[in-house]
Amino acid sequence: MTEAKINEMSENYRPAASRGALIYFLMTDLGKIHQFYKYSLESFINVMNRSIDVISEKKEPEPEVNKEGEGEDAPEEKKEEEEKKEEEEKKEEEEEKKEEEGEPKE
Repeated sequence: MTEAKINEMSENYRPAASRGALIYFLMTDLGKIHQFYKYSLESFINVMNRSIDVISEKKEPEPEVNKEGEGEDAPEEKKEEEEKKEEEEKKEEEEEKKEEEGEPKE
């Protein structure tokens, strides 16, 4: 690759890098407000991974639904899967909050 292509490619990542840096410094500065808001590197990595997953899900093209509306492309099945995924994410978030507060996992 030429230097110009490398610079062009790195510019594509600049917005994501800026947002990541902003989130990181916001999370680290929260500890200055109150001891309760101290986050570990592991917590930050979890937040970033979850953000990446959410963004990548939004950018994935929707599969075509077959004529009968059956199979893995059926809208009802998709809706159920999305609801289950949301419930799992909520449970994970609650567990992380409890963990940060020092409560044992369920």
